[in-house]
Amino acid sequence: MHNSIRVTALLAALPILFVSACAAPQMDLPTSIGPDISSRTGALPTWSRDGANTAPDANALHAAAVTDLPNPLNEVDAVAIALDASPDIARMLAETDSLRSQALEIATPLNPVLNFSSGVPLDSLGVVPIFAMLMVQIDELWKQPIRSESARDSYEAALLSLGAEAVKLASDARSLWHEVAMREQECALAANDLELTDQLLTLARDRFVAGEGDGNSVANAQKEFADAHHRGQRATENLNTTRLALMAMLGRAEAPVDWSVGSADPAAKHALHATLAQEAALLNQLAQSRLDVRAAQARAKAAQSKFQLAQRSRIGRFEIGAGAERTLENQNAIGVAANIEIPIFNTGSLRIDRAAADYRAASIIAEKVRQTAIIELRSALAKARSAQNIHDVSESSQVIPATETAKRANDAMLAGELSQRDSMNSQHALALARLELTDLERQRRSSRLALSRAAGFLPMEEFP
Repeated sequence: MHNSIRVTALLAALPILFVSACAAPQMDLPTSIGPDISSRTGALPTWSRDGANTAPDANALHAAAVTDLPNPLNEVDAVAIALDASPDIARMLAETDSLRSQALEIATPLNPVLNFSSGVPLDSLGVVPIFAMLMVQIDELWKQPIRSESARDSYEAALLSLGAEAVKLASDARSLWHEVAMREQECALAANDLELTDQLLTLARDRFVAGEGDGNSVANAQKEFADAHHRGQRATENLNTTRLALMAMLGRAEAPVDWSVGSADPAAKHALHATLAQEAALLNQLAQSRLDVRAAQARAKAAQSKFQLAQRSRIGRFEIGAGAERTLENQNAIGVAANIEIPIFNTGSLRIDRAAADYRAASIIAEKVRQTAIIELRSALAKARSAQNIHDVSESSQVIPATETAKRANDAMLAGELSQRDSMNSQHALALARLELTDLERQRRSSRLALSRAAGFLPMEEFP
């Protein structure tokens, strides 16, 4: 008898459960930010590949710290290692996994509540009353879609923030990689110049001993040699410091430093060498290309959904159910019930005001992020143009003339029309011009990559 009553109660409540389950929103979550990261960084980290769940933990990061870097280290490998070894990226991956699970849980229909009561007869002839009721929270039918949308937007914002962090990290890794490349060239040029000034000092001393030169020539040669030595030491120091900075970014803090850069990434050549775009063209794509701008907009959208949920929640908890009962008089009945929260003291107006304020704040933050991105882009474009102009002027007005002068001097020396010392002096002047141009090239590349980051992507073919 008891079983038949419970079955009757369940059958009576099935239509309610069916309506509740059908009304639950179907969650369509973005599963990966991998395509966005790949298109903007030129690399696909291990953790963004389909089915991958390889974000490093603390033990993996500790083990990677002593792992040797590839030698030579190619640019694309440096970017991939940075994305795979970043503790900040690993933390954000864990946070996005948590938000994804939360969004899926919110989209799942609420479990029904079964109320069942009975008793114990005091005499053998007594009748045991039985009451069974299955309740469903029906107000979720109009609240859950908004709640699910807000959770989805929060998850999407976390994914976009993860992508923005990856883009920034990749840009910084590329910039340091190119700086190491320029520092290696600087060291080679400084070593060549040191050899030249050493030979010039030897010539000056020999001429002084032979009575063909004076002490001032020797002193000037000594000063040039000392300056070249200092430049070489600074170049070596800068190279080692930059290598260590890149190693720290790649999670290789304890690895050996004796490695060199390899080949540049062909996918980044347009970002480094293409003609700079007009400002308006870059600004037109900013809202979609900058993942941090999109993340802030997603957070504002999530706050808007919470505001709409607060408005829909003026009517509080509302439950309906169906059940069966057997009374003390041994009579059976089937009935329905409703539980309604009456908004007498808490009408929900303060909850709505708070949600409205949170929405306004999120919208203001989104606008601030957008305007900050615009300023960053315009500033980066101005710096990139300036660095390009300074580099081009130095190349055309110093390096090219110095190269031509050094060639003419060498030809004249071979023809016996010019002394070896004068030819070597022209080679020394060319070395100094090349050292300056190398530093300007380092600044030019850094400004180009900063522009690429400010624009929100790594242009694969050309700037828009």
